[in-house]
Amino acid sequence: GYDIGDFASDRDACGESIVAALRVLNENAVITGGAKRMQDALEDHMERARNGDKTVAETLAKPGGGLGGGKVLAYDISNDDLDSALGKYMAKKVRRAWSEKERGPGVSGAGELVVAGIKIGNVWVTVQPLLGVEGDPMRLLFERDLTPHPQYCAAYEYMQRPESEGGIGSQAVIHLGMHGTVEWLPGQPLGNDRQSWSDELIGSLPNIYVYAANNPSESILAKRRGYGTLVSYNVPPYGRAGLYLELANLKDLVAEYRGAEVTDEASGKSSRTDLRDAIWGSCQRCEILNDVPLLATPGDISSAFAEPDLDSSISDETFDDWILHVADYLVELQDRLF
Repeated sequence: GYDIGDFASDRDACGESIVAALRVLNENAVITGGAKRMQDALEDHMERARNGDKTVAETLAKPGGGLGGGKVLAYDISNDDLDSALGKYMAKKVRRAWSEKERGPGVSGAGELVVAGIKIGNVWVTVQPLLGVEGDPMRLLFERDLTPHPQYCAAYEYMQRPESEGGIGSQAVIHLGMHGTVEWLPGQPLGNDRQSWSDELIGSLPNIYVYAANNPSESILAKRRGYGTLVSYNVPPYGRAGLYLELANLKDLVAEYRGAEVTDEASGKSSRTDLRDAIWGSCQRCEILNDVPLLATPGDISSAFAEPDLDSSISDETFDDWILHVADYLVELQDRLF
């Protein structure tokens, strides 16, 4: 059975931290360093979050990164090791489809295939590898000579491999989200044979597939080619988020500011001055300054203003440029589906 260790009892543990940690492990700079440096890279991001670095997910600042004792479990896999796992016939197909110069994503600076995830108890959480086929991923299903890229193959092969042989030793795999890609890999369309990639990579692993109930046509493919045992869920009704309360007030203030005269002819003063202070206070109450920071130096997050009162030294040009970003942010928020 599964055991998530201290994650269930740790009050600081949360799903947002797992997502943030997986994003770190999938950064190209982290992958380039290889598996051995990934735990250090994750801890470096945690330290940056604790120091207030706004470019790092805030949830990683929690004790232990909010991972409930979770640690990086990653592997550097050589091409020879992958060939051994795949067997002579399938390895030959991969080498023919992916040259040494174009091995696809997930390759370290040393040329090894990096497979990484977060281990919590005896559960290993990872992100399904990219298909690696730019522009038209459906080519994988219809071009028989095309194969998954080497790192994709390595991820699934090492999930199947027992721990005693240096693998992850999975007893089952759970795919979350519609839809994944393993059932779309090259092979027989109506039923797998031994040379179908879905069969090769899933093998004898039980595949529990959490799948939306409103897509029966593709879920059948997940069953037939991905050997999935489907756990269906109903898709919640969607609606546009809209703006309300303080956000609606902020939208009105921004519209008024953008439509106001720059200079009042009677007094010679800017009619926008009071609106600037009102907009700044409203943004603070809405807590959107982390998403749309006002920067003294464009592109430099460390120059973000965070004072309760708006600095009078901020130029009209800087403030006007920021207002455009705020307006775009509000439009995106208003039209977002939930």
